[in-house]
Amino acid sequence: MSFLAPLYLAGLAAIGLPILFHMIRRTPKGKVPFSTLMFLEASPPKVTSRSKIEHWLLLLIRATALILLALAFSRPFLRQSEDMAVDTESKRRAILVDVSASMRRDGLWEQVTRIVDAILKDVKADDSVGLFVFDQELLPLLSFEEWAGLQAGHQTAVAQKRLQEVTPGWMGTNLGVVLPEAVNAALDEAGDTEASRATEVIVITDLQRGSRIEGLQTFEWPDSVTVDIQRVETKTTGNASVQVIGSVDGKSGLRVRVENVADSPHERFKVQTSNESADGTASGVSAIQQEVHVPPEQNRVVQFKDVSATTKPIMVSLSGDDDGFDNQAWYVKPQTARVPVLYRGAGAMSDPNELRYYLERAFLSTPARAIDFYADSDGNTPDETWMTGLSVVAKLLDSEQLRLSSKAVEDGWTLIVVGNSIETCRQAFSIVGLESPDVSEANVEGYAMLSDVDLEHPVFQPFNDVRLADFTKLPIWKHRVIEGQLPEHARVLASLDGQHPAIVELPHGNGRVLLFTFGWQNDDSQFVLSSKFVPLMNSLVDDFAGTSVEPSRAIVGDQFPVHTLTGSATGEMTIIAPSGLEQGLEISPLAFAVLTEPGVYQFKWVDRDGPRTASIAANLDPLESRTDALGLDEIRALGVPLPDIVEARLTIDEKRQLLARELESRQRFWQWVILVGILLLLLETWLAGYLAGGEAQSGPDTT
Repeated sequence: MSFLAPLYLAGLAAIGLPILFHMIRRTPKGKVPFSTLMFLEASPPKVTSRSKIEHWLLLLIRATALILLALAFSRPFLRQSEDMAVDTESKRRAILVDVSASMRRDGLWEQVTRIVDAILKDVKADDSVGLFVFDQELLPLLSFEEWAGLQAGHQTAVAQKRLQEVTPGWMGTNLGVVLPEAVNAALDEAGDTEASRATEVIVITDLQRGSRIEGLQTFEWPDSVTVDIQRVETKTTGNASVQVIGSVDGKSGLRVRVENVADSPHERFKVQTSNESADGTASGVSAIQQEVHVPPEQNRVVQFKDVSATTKPIMVSLSGDDDGFDNQAWYVKPQTARVPVLYRGAGAMSDPNELRYYLERAFLSTPARAIDFYADSDGNTPDETWMTGLSVVAKLLDSEQLRLSSKAVEDGWTLIVVGNSIETCRQAFSIVGLESPDVSEANVEGYAMLSDVDLEHPVFQPFNDVRLADFTKLPIWKHRVIEGQLPEHARVLASLDGQHPAIVELPHGNGRVLLFTFGWQNDDSQFVLSSKFVPLMNSLVDDFAGTSVEPSRAIVGDQFPVHTLTGSATGEMTIIAPSGLEQGLEISPLAFAVLTEPGVYQFKWVDRDGPRTASIAANLDPLESRTDALGLDEIRALGVPLPDIVEARLTIDEKRQLLARELESRQRFWQWVILVGILLLLLETWLAGYLAGGEAQSGPDTT
């Protein structure tokens, strides 16, 4: 039993009053007048023996009533395990530190180190702590397991030292991915015995509006987890940024966008373009400057028509802004990637009844890529051992072609098998070295339709929109049925009427085979005449070649596929980052260069024509420039279990007092104590009257 206001227990001293009153001998009330004594002075009777308590029951009732009154004012309550948790239960704390590009602003990182030091100082001996940094992904600085393995006196020092070795980077922020990952990491390391242990995720961030928080809404937060967001703030309230939004052309030159956030104190800025030299410095020879007026929470597009389509990198600079971390952007004229497409099938280029007629016209060249179309019937097939590309097979291959195709897929080619017969369908499995399952002709009544299309797959990304995802206008009259279980690594990208696989992806080595279980021509379907054919074919090329995004528009944090620059080259390349750091990388279809800083990246390699070089520009994520802060109410609205803002800043004693008040308000024992006290007082009143009446009746007769 505990008391919310224990000072009221001092009122228990009042129980001595009834005892005192009972012990005082009063003058008898009964009087008998005698006329002869009227002239004598009154004299009270002398009590020679000690006073005695005459009515024990009445005394106990009165004393109990006073005790209950004192207890009611002291607000009693029963302590529970949740109350003891404030004092005794240890916590699992995951400290997340934001190291995204927006954290490079003046004064933010100093606040971060102070907050982390204060948190580590408050850690108890039996707490489990993990220290992480995050931007687009979560990286551990000191894991829970490593913390537990350190000596108690060294844990805080190690965590502080590792944080001192970190500085904010250049990538964007993705709280929607990072926060759930941190919760899962904390719970995974806890084990089954500590699954219900309280877990506190402390996020130290500027909480800028471009933090990508949408993913938090779909995460199911465990009951034992709370998220405490401790926001750091800059002295300045505004920020402006510059972004390249268009390629250099003869009509509009170079187009850049200047964006200003809300509550910005500045509206007038200067934008300048200049050619960047090989050492990363700007050359003032071709510098062009413009003034631009951008009110807060608006953006303006600036055109530099005098910028020529130079092959040198162009640097765009913004001045007039307080925060300079996003005041530069770069542009490099993209190099056109050449992608070979090999068609193995019959038909002439000019015959509209043949598949080749539609294939050769379906692949469109873009500024990012050019298509080199080959047909084996023309005898000009490419050297598949030197380059990698896309191949469409619509016939039965002989043993040599089958061997070459299998080797090409293993080396990185994407091969499409048009299953216009049972034999060609079985051929797809042979190419990847698998035993073919049973394949038979389908019994189709009327026609079948594509369903269960995997719109998340890169090949179908162009149709991942409610307006484009309708495949019901593509009738399929004939198709083949794959019986039995598909290989474990096979992926069904679409089915026919939800029953049989229509498009199956079979990985093999560095490449893959896409099997269509229906033909593309009029006898089987109207696929080549549908509105889906051309986008799907070009999506296949872009997915293979990595040309869906213009290389010059890369974002810091992207994984850039180097084969879009090297084409058919093999061997090793050298990557020179904007900071001058060099890195070697083996060229392959699966090789990627991670862009970790803004600026111009240089690539050097050797192909059969000799030494080659190429450059790409990596710019900051535009969302990272939206530095106006999110409100905690917006985070709470997504279901994030934030603690009460005031309670989160209270001391341990203050939290314990709040919890005691909450327990007392729920239990309300004082109401029952008051009720019992009132009943006792009613009983005391009745009993006192009863005893007084009895004494009066037994007194002397005065008549």
